[in-house]
Amino acid sequence: MTLDDLESGTGSATVDGIETPVSVGAARRMAAGGGVIPWVMGSDSEILDWGREKRLFTRAQRLALVERDGGCAMCGLPPEMTRVHHIRWWQRDAGPTDLSNGVLLCETCHHRIHDNDWEIRVDGTGVTARVWFIPPRYVDPARTPRLGGRGRFDIAA
Repeated sequence: MTLDDLESGTGSATVDGIETPVSVGAARRMAAGGGVIPWVMGSDSEILDWGREKRLFTRAQRLALVERDGGCAMCGLPPEMTRVHHIRWWQRDAGPTDLSNGVLLCETCHHRIHDNDWEIRVDGTGVTARVWFIPPRYVDPARTPRLGGRGRFDIAA
């Protein structure tokens, strides 16, 4: 991609070994995840995607997740009773410290996820993304995803 594409956030990028072009955002996240660049910044020049350069989520990331999740994305407790959890674990899965890999959870729900084989999926990007919780088979044999975060309170117009 060109420098203009990178700075404007438009266009696409080509990646060696991948036939289909990727978005500029995806290319920036891949570069941060691989350590080529140390982070990806949001529109207010705050770092929102750290890749593997930093383990703990920052205040700017937490504020963005409060906008997206509204509090505990699973049970709805207020933001001050939550912590940011890596969806793909930092240690076990080499998960990045990026918005797309973070979710606000209270202590109880954090343990429910870790100890009981729930899965989390985030569809979309930024504060408009939707968080889904996928129960283990012993809770729901069909493993029907359950909408979490603020998305569960949206009213269809």
